[in-house]
Amino acid sequence: MDPSMATQSCPVCGASQSANPRYPAYLCRDCCERAVDETGRRLRFYNTDLGGGFAAVVADTGEPRDSHVCFVNGIRCRADEARFGGIVIEPARGENA
Repeated sequence: MDPSMATQSCPVCGASQSANPRYPAYLCRDCCERAVDETGRRLRFYNTDLGGGFAAVVADTGEPRDSHVCFVNGIRCRADEARFGGIVIEPARGENA
């Protein structure tokens, strides 16, 4: 099978998406759009500049958030800067995720 045709499932909703060996448990775009904080406020994540970086804000207020933790469908996740830019969200691993 051509590696460029490989797929993997979103760990939250099961949607099929392109396989990524570096991020074998990354959330699909639809699930990322549903990321909320501990109180249910929708979050937005972005790179701070062209070189990358990570920032999180409360979507409706723009209030900065000093945490990588988010929840999608009740699953504790971690958002972070992806290796070559962009943001990746995966289910949290360990207590300090």
